[in-house]
Amino acid sequence: MNLKTQKILAGFSFLLLLFGLFQMSTLKPQSAIKAVYWWKTTFSKSSYYNERENAFMQSHSIKKMYVKLLDVDYSPGAGIFPASKTRIEYYLGEQTDSCEYIPVIYITKEVLLHLDSSNLDYYAKNFLTQALRIETHIKHPVNEIQIDCDWTKETKNTYFKLLLCLKKWAPQYQYSATLRLYPYKYRTELGIPPVNRVMLMVYNIDNARNFKQANSIFNVNQAAKYLAIKEYPLPMDYALPVFSWTLVYRNNRFLKVFSSDIIPEISTTIRPGDSDSTLLQKLDPNVYLVKSPNRLYDAYNLKAGDILKVETCRERELNEASMLISKLPFDTKTTIALFDLDPSDLEKIPYEKIEAAYAPYH
Repeated sequence: MNLKTQKILAGFSFLLLLFGLFQMSTLKPQSAIKAVYWWKTTFSKSSYYNERENAFMQSHSIKKMYVKLLDVDYSPGAGIFPASKTRIEYYLGEQTDSCEYIPVIYITKEVLLHLDSSNLDYYAKNFLTQALRIETHIKHPVNEIQIDCDWTKETKNTYFKLLLCLKKWAPQYQYSATLRLYPYKYRTELGIPPVNRVMLMVYNIDNARNFKQANSIFNVNQAAKYLAIKEYPLPMDYALPVFSWTLVYRNNRFLKVFSSDIIPEISTTIRPGDSDSTLLQKLDPNVYLVKSPNRLYDAYNLKAGDILKVETCRERELNEASMLISKLPFDTKTTIALFDLDPSDLEKIPYEKIEAAYAPYH
């Protein structure tokens, strides 16, 4: 090979390298679309755009907010009913130039078990009516509707039919569905939902019923096992955990879950007849015993002997979850959402760590 040929090949190789780097830069953006979840029962000036939450939105240039507007549940007495319907109390128009709002409907597994083909249309239209209430509070129609449901093998067909029904009655919208880690891994068994995109929820890893679990919200080693496959048939967005909660155990059995605020609220409560203002005994850094004998706390339905366990996701868990999704597919529309917009949790994570989570390829 003469010198001229070598130079030509070297130049060609260099061009290929540049092209490859360019392709990588286009396929793996430096920063995803930044989003948060709003998971409260009221959406108003007093509960949303207060100083702390607005400061977070502005400082991180949040472009999307997923707003839970309806919880749908089932009971033998009431049938399928709205367990919680979020109130929207004010006009959002002045905020929508910089933020897109996506209504979210949460549906329990019990609902799917009691839906049948004869009433799918009825409930689909009702769910859409509730989701699209937000359009009256913003300047323009929403573009996307998200359905949050932890479906199973038994409820898969019903759930997928419901999604198709929603699309039939309102085809002008994009539809997304939340995707837990289990159906992400076992997609052959649990199917691919008929939506435009999925939001992979990178949390709620272990069973909260097991008291011995160090953190049922997020465990990086467990999550990594579910994410061994690095692709999915639909475009993916990602939700990362930045929340905390309090799990209640009674007689060594899981009872229910509260927000983490329950601990300071109970600790500062003084009721008539209390001989001691401290109603909780700390057993471990995140474990408390309800100690007042034979006492029922009306606000929380707690009894003496109940154990409260606080689980949190802070800087370490957020960073670990971000590192996991950095190995998964991204496109130009990929959204990374923090769950959820609660300053009590978010203010415990440094600004630069949150920014890094929004840009896993930086």
